[in-house]
Amino acid sequence: MIKFKYLFLFIVMITSAGAVHAENVKSLVLFYDEVEEGVGVQPVRYLINNDFLRIDNGNENADFILFDVNKKSIFSINHEDQTVLKIEQRKWTKPVFDFKTSIKEELMPNAPEIFNKPVYNYQVKASEKVCTQVFLIKDTYPEAMQVMYAYQQILSGQQVATLQNTPQEMHTPCFLLDQVYHEGGYYQSGLPVQISYSRGYAKLLKDFKEQGVDTQLFQVPASYEEYKPFTQQ
Repeated sequence: MIKFKYLFLFIVMITSAGAVHAENVKSLVLFYDEVEEGVGVQPVRYLINNDFLRIDNGNENADFILFDVNKKSIFSINHEDQTVLKIEQRKWTKPVFDFKTSIKEELMPNAPEIFNKPVYNYQVKASEKVCTQVFLIKDTYPEAMQVMYAYQQILSGQQVATLQNTPQEMHTPCFLLDQVYHEGGYYQSGLPVQISYSRGYAKLLKDFKEQGVDTQLFQVPASYEEYKPFTQQ
């Protein structure tokens, strides 16, 4: 788990509004450092508005992920291969596990305020083990967080559909909660400033702002070959 002290690496936040032109759409821009054991730190940018979510590394010409809110589909764009992996919405429900699960959210009274709001701790547990831990500021950018929640639902639907491809011995309680039946309910509570998963992966918010974003960044290249992920029936 990433320790709580990393939450305070970015106390100074800058919120700014950019000019919105006819070809732009006002969006929330989130900058995270994503940390994975054995891989290191990768900067990731999230561009969010009412219709789209784009995830990239901050380079407009790099590969990216696009979530179309209205089509309820995720598109992973690879420029080198000129391909688009399309993941469509699948309905899924969390089963009754043979282990106890719990979700707990509580105020952290000794944590410094962020954006003039207190920090809350959101935990998802399997039995007594914390599988997902989130530090968040409640009721912040709720519309954008609802887009993130919807995006997570589709990702999890794909994971549920391909669960049978994963060896049974890997179906640990935290694997099932973290990577498969991951509800992302913390997005409905507020803006995450740190998310830690049991598999040694974490996201640390570095900055956020609102600005006008070129609408072309939310387009799937029309000439690229589209395919869908393989799932066993």
